[in-house]
Amino acid sequence: MKIMLGIPVRMASTRFPGKPLCDILGKSMVEHVYRRCALSRYATDLFVAACDPEVKDHVEGFGGKVVMTDPKISRAGLRVATAAETYDLEPEDIVVVIQGDEPLVHPEMIDLAIKPLLEEKDLFVSNLCRKIEKDEWKDPAEIKVVCDLNMNAMYMSRSPIPSIAHEEARCDWWKQVCIMPFRWHFMQKFNHELAETPLELQESVEMLRAMQHGYKVRMVPSLYVSKSVDTENDRQEVARLMADDVIYKTYK
Repeated sequence: MKIMLGIPVRMASTRFPGKPLCDILGKSMVEHVYRRCALSRYATDLFVAACDPEVKDHVEGFGGKVVMTDPKISRAGLRVATAAETYDLEPEDIVVVIQGDEPLVHPEMIDLAIKPLLEEKDLFVSNLCRKIEKDEWKDPAEIKVVCDLNMNAMYMSRSPIPSIAHEEARCDWWKQVCIMPFRWHFMQKFNHELAETPLELQESVEMLRAMQHGYKVRMVPSLYVSKSVDTENDRQEVARLMADDVIYKTYK
């Protein structure tokens, strides 16, 4: 079985143009993500799904693999799926979408997300999740998720869920962490056959498409804390955290 890791990147970020190549302790953000993904125990291969020539030259310059995709593609998952089509994949192979703006991603986070698909043949997609407190619960940039008793997602929202208006006992609150393994046959179906759904468009949460079409989305708890880079302040904060990061010391 092939387990491919795909890192979607593009230079045209609205809030932080050029961020894939921004410098963090002497390496670009995309190189940090790539080198950390390469430490996954389960991955058999990885690639950057890019659309900018400068990214292609840079990734190849540090020895990475890159697949060029249409710059008109706006969705990260579709960019990875399009790039994965250039590989000879079997239906049950696994393709993992790993955001290119998470330079502190821990390899164990990737392996945790993949594991349910290795253990359960009737499971087609999983997502990582992490417990949150009230500040993140209120933040519309964070995608909150409520789960059934088997940690299958019941709903995802940018609004604060679950409600506390009539709270009798506090449960765990979760947010989605954007590491998303798909079985290859379902990744193709998800991107090319399943129609966008009303709730997906209402919430701007892509994974609601799978849920509203009736597919299980397994949420996998993680204790690891990562940080996405969307601004220059984020870049500076990540650089500060990176300096003491154990994984960074293995490849710096």
